[in-house]
Amino acid sequence: MNKLILVIVCALFMFLTTGCGGLFNAIEKDTVMVKKITQEHNSNEVNYEGVLSQDTVKTLSLNAVNKYFNKKLTMDVVQFELMAIDQKKFKDLLDKAEYGVDSKPKHNQGFKFDIKKELNKFPDGLFYMTLTLSADRNEVYDIVLNAKDGEVIKIAKVDQISKVTYNDNEPNVIMDGVVEIANQFIQDKGSYPLSDLILDEKGIRSGIVAELYYMSKDNQSLSYSIIINTRTKQVVGFNKEVMAMLSYFSGS
Repeated sequence: MNKLILVIVCALFMFLTTGCGGLFNAIEKDTVMVKKITQEHNSNEVNYEGVLSQDTVKTLSLNAVNKYFNKKLTMDVVQFELMAIDQKKFKDLLDKAEYGVDSKPKHNQGFKFDIKKELNKFPDGLFYMTLTLSADRNEVYDIVLNAKDGEVIKIAKVDQISKVTYNDNEPNVIMDGVVEIANQFIQDKGSYPLSDLILDEKGIRSGIVAELYYMSKDNQSLSYSIIINTRTKQVVGFNKEVMAMLSYFSGS
């Protein structure tokens, strides 16, 4: 449940030391949580009006882990913890991300961001799922989904990123091939053609885990952040659109 406190979306993702952790920690768990589900393999669903069912969210989360991490997990070998974040609390999070504690807007981000437009994409809020392998409690994945349609907007392998700090002066970090790995991931599993994106080279965060940000060519909106373990040369998570923005602002 400690991972859920880091709520939604993005450091524990985490949102996770990689990005959004400080933002989410600022919101008390009891005020963010709309409904919490900890039952495993239970057919008696908790009902959410107008949004996806509990079983659907579980299935989508499991499928996402299998897709993005090349796994073949099944329902009987994992455990789930689910949190729902309503739109109001999500707006509070976006406001804190954009304006920070000093209430001064951040204008140097280099991409366009419209809170109202972003909120319109999530009329029913978000689902924040923690999926844990029953046989290995250290293998944990965090997934954030649009509560309306189940779109995965964040996923991460927790043990790979939860304690990472970025350090541009880290002497032992090998960045060779990291951009190519991120590019290949977007080509193979991304929602946008790589040709439609621009890598923000100045915004790359380096460390044992590197985070690369991609903007849209059309309107310079932030489309992705890809998170890579520079030692294993593996993608260990990504943030999409608004989640990438939250991760970006958390490191500003």
